[in-house]
Amino acid sequence: MQAIQDTLDHTQFLKGMKPHHLRILAECSMLTSFTGGEMIFKEGDVANRFYLIREGSVALESRSRDREPIHIQTIGAGDVLGWSWLFSPYLWHFDARAIEPVDVLFIYGSRLREQCEEDHDFGYDLVRRMAEIMMRRLQATRWQLFEISDLALRSQWEALQLAAQLNAPSPSKKHFRPGRPAVHFKPQTPQHK
Repeated sequence: MQAIQDTLDHTQFLKGMKPHHLRILAECSMLTSFTGGEMIFKEGDVANRFYLIREGSVALESRSRDREPIHIQTIGAGDVLGWSWLFSPYLWHFDARAIEPVDVLFIYGSRLREQCEEDHDFGYDLVRRMAEIMMRRLQATRWQLFEISDLALRSQWEALQLAAQLNAPSPSKKHFRPGRPAVHFKPQTPQHK
């Protein structure tokens, strides 16, 4: 229990939280860990918890049907992992994968939602803190999408340039348009009257 309390006391995310609110969090918490490469949760699965990362790093990724996951952000010690447990429909919006061994404080979100209903001051404080996490994640997603869009535009431009080079007329070849008769021009000599 002391390791849980120490983690709660020293996490920047919870700085300034009232002691009795920290006790509520401690009662809904347990220590756990994940191995490198292990999926912590998957996009679309039920979200009923969040984590305070004690050690290690986690990749937040977004999946596409037929492509490799898109890396959104890497988070590490001191960061909060997961906000979807607090808002309906309580489904994860990203994948979370341990990049290396990760030690976390697992906080059971379903029980916390009940506590938020009972103690509105606690609920307001927790929602305000989670909203800051959400904004940072959405900003990271936005910048990642800008980078992907920029890369896609550059790739299209390079493909167009390459296609133009491949289709450029060679000075040694004569070009004609199919379906039209060839037109020959004869130079005219000036006639004197």
